[in-house]
Amino acid sequence: MPSPALASALRRVYAVFGGMTAPAEGCLHCYSAGDLALLAVPKAPLGDDLVRQFFHEVPSHFDDHPAVVRRLLPEFLAFVAAGRFSGMGYVRTGLGRIVWRDWPSEQAEAIEGFLDVWWRETLATAEPMYPVGAVWELCLDVHGSMGPLLDVWAAAPRGGTEDRHLGDWVAYRIDELLRDDPFVLPWDMDGEALLSELQAWLVEHAVPRLAGRPDPLLARKVALLALPPEERWVAYSELVASAG
Repeated sequence: MPSPALASALRRVYAVFGGMTAPAEGCLHCYSAGDLALLAVPKAPLGDDLVRQFFHEVPSHFDDHPAVVRRLLPEFLAFVAAGRFSGMGYVRTGLGRIVWRDWPSEQAEAIEGFLDVWWRETLATAEPMYPVGAVWELCLDVHGSMGPLLDVWAAAPRGGTEDRHLGDWVAYRIDELLRDDPFVLPWDMDGEALLSELQAWLVEHAVPRLAGRPDPLLARKVALLALPPEERWVAYSELVASAG
């Protein structure tokens, strides 16, 4: 069940987007006429599978893709909030493919509000409903930038659950980060620019937060991200050798 804060954010989404419709026009190779017809019926439930498929579909499959995304938002976010979504991050979402921040302010603010609560609660929960990495990827795809996500992590109190999640995520991704591998981020994004931003943030903020990790080398490995690649691997080899 969603927390009271997440349920409130979801109610706001329903208040803003509930009852919206989209043209019943789309790819008849991938969807039946009956499936598409549901888009034109206000509040008609699509079901988990269909709403997930529609929400991840490429824009060219619909005559009015932004209208489809608005139509899907209440049911899709309720699906997410209930913990029934598996495999997030494997492909871009409908929100990640459109400029939703240019929508009317109440619409953009409802989306931002849901994402903010969901991300904050995920980081603050010892055993969150979804893995932190999966929530990170979906939120990053939707935002199109890391600022809103990293700001929450940076503002969290030291030594809390947020730091444990940060350490776990970094430990899982550190080799990719050291290799400048853009696949550490959701695919089909500007990986090179975002990766540089992420590496710089980790050097500034993660190093002091990882000092107490069971792996004493993790914070020192993260610090190596400040070096150019040709210097980084020399320093990495020396670090590993010194650790025995």
